Amino acid sequence: MRGGTKPRRSVWLGSVVTAALTAAALSAMNSAAVGEQGRLSLSYECASAGRAPGAGQDVTVGFEQRYPGSGTPGAPIRPGALTATVTVPRAGVTALLPGDTAAVTGTADLTARVTQGASRATADWAGLTAARTGVPDTGDLVLVFTGNVPAVSVSGPGDVTFAMGDLVLSLAPRPGNPSSATPSAAPVPGSTSPSVPEAAAPSTPSAASASTPSAGSPSAAGTPSGPSGPSGSGSSGGVTVTCVPAAGAATTLATVPVPGGPAPSAASGPSAVTPGASGGNIRPHATAGGGPGTDTGTITVTPEPTPPHSGITTCGKTPTGALDPKRLPPVSQTAIVLPLPGMPDFPPSPQCAFADGFSNVGKLGGAMIVNDPYAHPALAEINSGRRKVLDYTNQYVEVDSILSLQLPPSRATFVTYGFMPTSARVDFVPRGLFTVVQTGDDFFGQPILTTIGGYQDIRLHDVRINGTPLDVGRDCHTVRPLDIVLNGRKDAGLPDDDGKPDYDIQDGGPLTDDNLVIPPFTGCAAHGEDLNALFTAALSGPGNSLNLVQGRICDPLNAPYLCQPEIPIPQLPHRK
Repeated sequence: MRGGTKPRRSVWLGSVVTAALTAAALSAMNSAAVGEQGRLSLSYECASAGRAPGAGQDVTVGFEQRYPGSGTPGAPIRPGALTATVTVPRAGVTALLPGDTAAVTGTADLTARVTQGASRATADWAGLTAARTGVPDTGDLVLVFTGNVPAVSVSGPGDVTFAMGDLVLSLAPRPGNPSSATPSAAPVPGSTSPSVPEAAAPSTPSAASASTPSAGSPSAAGTPSGPSGPSGSGSSGGVTVTCVPAAGAATTLATVPVPGGPAPSAASGPSAVTPGASGGNIRPHATAGGGPGTDTGTITVTPEPTPPHSGITTCGKTPTGALDPKRLPPVSQTAIVLPLPGMPDFPPSPQCAFADGFSNVGKLGGAMIVNDPYAHPALAEINSGRRKVLDYTNQYVEVDSILSLQLPPSRATFVTYGFMPTSARVDFVPRGLFTVVQTGDDFFGQPILTTIGGYQDIRLHDVRINGTPLDVGRDCHTVRPLDIVLNGRKDAGLPDDDGKPDYDIQDGGPLTDDNLVIPPFTGCAAHGEDLNALFTAALSGPGNSLNLVQGRICDPLNAPYLCQPEIPIPQLPHRK
């Protein structure tokens, strides 16, 4: 019957519009979650330094954070990473930022109010970070902040509520050509670490701050640094904005039920003041009259370890297989290659280490956590020294190894096309082993260069547009594997020291692929709708990067002391 069916493209566009309108309506209701995913849209009144809060610009902040479905007295309640999406109206952009601002990075410090019955406490959720975000020529500026928050524990049963309070934004404008601005991008909801601002910039350290110690050292831990202030390179001057929730606004983000016996009374004693994972404390809540709160008996904070503990003291299965000949450098005529032809292979030499970091997507200007250190990261297994190339005539030393790594899935969230929050579960499917090539020797005054090359397929599922599920089928993946080539360099003390953190396979350090190409997508289809072009347009192409940091290696056969007291999980790479 004529007019009885709609064109497929109209169905697709209609589903996107419906998803956006539905999510917007839910956000506008300011409904707080009871367990699981918490979402809240909250109006704030902000003022820069020198003006009273409430006398300046209004902004809207969308909060998103995952919570457990229930809690247990005495056990930590662990909220997931907090994502705060700050929308600054055009008038506020003009009033707050210098006229030549092309992009902004920043940090945010949030005050959260935790209550259980008559007990109250205030938690400092400090150190949320926003990646470099382009300032559009027209319209609003959207900044997405994310970061860890400390766990909360209560001593008795009763609902525990988490409400959002005052917010301090520290913004670092970056001058330049405004036409080069890129859309903002959301970090990963449910992760526990912030994304890397400008991690792909080639003119600066690629994976870690230039002052960051080796990943295996204890001093490598800590909270990522915020953006540089007025004296920072390329900064137009820092801007600090203090924001308070609008009068009468609903501020509760989530409620976690804690079942059990009768709730304890307020007379059960004062709550502890415990350092939080983000560097703040949870402390007694001040009453409206300005005096200390008297009902603070049940709530304490449990700080997370930074970096987290692995609890693992030895390697797993040693990989076996061949080196990829395409990854190996040419061999000179004067070189000796070991083992010699006819000789047996070297005996297995198992080693292992943790590595984690970010993958930056150039088209979206955002980062996705890879091998999240706070979510059971995978251990890279190495079979070291499968081949050695020695050429003393040319002072050349090469050691080749193989490496296996099955990365866990990641959750990626980006603002596609500059306005539509889109999230997806990303699976990494290894295609064979990685080949590790280490060349150079400091005995000859040479930097030690390491390349780690291999292939990984990317698969997408559980896609959501503005929070509404989008069926992409069961086989949405890249048409060919990603060709990954990670590079590390150790040159400390040499004349050509580049001043960046060193990497070698024993001590770890930053590894970077600055030329990662994401292939087109295929198999992304459901209900007769071909979605390949959508993901290819949004994600595929050059200009991407992979920035990892490796921890100290574990060598159970030759140096078992390196595995003690545990194999370290490195802190996520960060930039000053």
